[in-house]
Amino acid sequence: MENTVNNKQKRKLYTSEIVLYSIFGAIWLFGFVFAIFGVLAYNVGKLSLNPFYAMQKNFASFFNMSGVMDFRLWGTLVMAVAMIAFLIAIFAYSAKATNQAAAERRKAERLKILMDLDSEEQEANKKEETK
Repeated sequence: MENTVNNKQKRKLYTSEIVLYSIFGAIWLFGFVFAIFGVLAYNVGKLSLNPFYAMQKNFASFFNMSGVMDFRLWGTLVMAVAMIAFLIAIFAYSAKATNQAAAERRKAERLKILMDLDSEEQEANKKEETK
């Protein structure tokens, strides 16, 4: 029985790619925590005694808004924006890697053609020398 090993090459990870993934992941996590605070604001105890509900009111007054700024809505919005940015980064870097791999394949193919031409010329020169 033979061991079949998948020899698929892994693509290079760029430092900027890892940094962007970390930043967008942290933003998404911040939105998730924000959304959890919003759920807690409406589901934990009485609204008048709930510190999460008071935090929503204070947050709205900080931005000179009347009423309550719903953390569930803002957290979901931040999560969606972070996820869209994360996906854009994934697609951009995968396209960059695909283009780079295609360029390397084209270069290798050109080199192979040149090497074949060179070997054919050498064979032709050897035949002429023997005559």
